Amino acid sequence: MARFVVEMVFGSEHERLAGVRPAHRRYWEGLAERGVLVGGGLYADESGGLLLCEASDDVALRRLVAADPFVRGKLLRSIRIREWFELGRGLHRPSAKEAEPRQLGMAMASRPSGSSLRGRQLTAHEQRIATLIVDGRTNREIANQFRVSVRAVELHITSIYRKLGINRRAQLAGALAA
Repeated sequence: MARFVVEMVFGSEHERLAGVRPAHRRYWEGLAERGVLVGGGLYADESGGLLLCEASDDVALRRLVAADPFVRGKLLRSIRIREWFELGRGLHRPSAKEAEPRQLGMAMASRPSGSSLRGRQLTAHEQRIATLIVDGRTNREIANQFRVSVRAVELHITSIYRKLGINRRAQLAGALAA
């Protein structure tokens, strides 16, 4: 099985999108139950979203994406599918119980605070941010990619560092591989 990231950017037909959204949601929740949709969610401004999927190959995933109600209704401005390579074995992958479908099948982790963070597993979003950091992306580039503020990225990085027991970017790759 391979993992893929599907980026969907919605068109400007908000009324038609709203009418099709329940069918779109049911479709992806069904794929989450089958283990195809691993995670994902909407951009903060709801202009689109990212889906992390598992499929046997690119062709199989493209068939599944083509059946999405938004795709069939030609309601997307753009769609990109890219193969995803997970960084290291130290990253947390939610169990089936943790990954119960919520908004577009995204598993939501509780947010512990303070010293209770140290030694805890990274959330899916923290994993994505950690991967981008190891790839050399700046906080501003990460913020632009997720369409959030640089401060929001900084807060996630602080949480990642606490959970992994590190205090510098240079230590991140080693901590993830441990």
